[in-house]
Amino acid sequence: MNGPVPTTKVFLSEIASLPLHSKVRFLGCVRKYDISAGHLILEHNYPRVRGQNEPPAVRVDINVLFESLKADDLRIGTWLNVLGYVRESPQGQMQMIAPISSLSSVFIEAVMIFPAGAVRIGEYERILQDVHEIDQRVKRPVDKD
Repeated sequence: MNGPVPTTKVFLSEIASLPLHSKVRFLGCVRKYDISAGHLILEHNYPRVRGQNEPPAVRVDINVLFESLKADDLRIGTWLNVLGYVRESPQGQMQMIAPISSLSSVFIEAVMIFPAGAVRIGEYERILQDVHEIDQRVKRPVDKD
């Protein structure tokens, strides 16, 4: 069966462990907006880890979406839904752009961003965790051509 690659709903903390070019959807809170690079730094402190200094964070390249975003979407503290692809950061670029210790060596090339609105973060975390657990139990078969 041919068609677009399905989007996988993930927690932001899972992104670094995914294969490159995976298509993902996740929720993140704006920590920083790097105007010169056209990147958002998003974070989501789930799962919570004792002794962890900073919540997991990921860079999101918004250059292709810039004109469609509103100023409110770029404000620190705004929760966003992001759809995009996992890409590898060029060597050395990660620390030049955003020296944040919790950033991974990958970034997200965003294809769609929309505000989460008045999302109930705890409920979102519980539901997505439940979906992950069900997927693990069922071990859904992969379509093969």
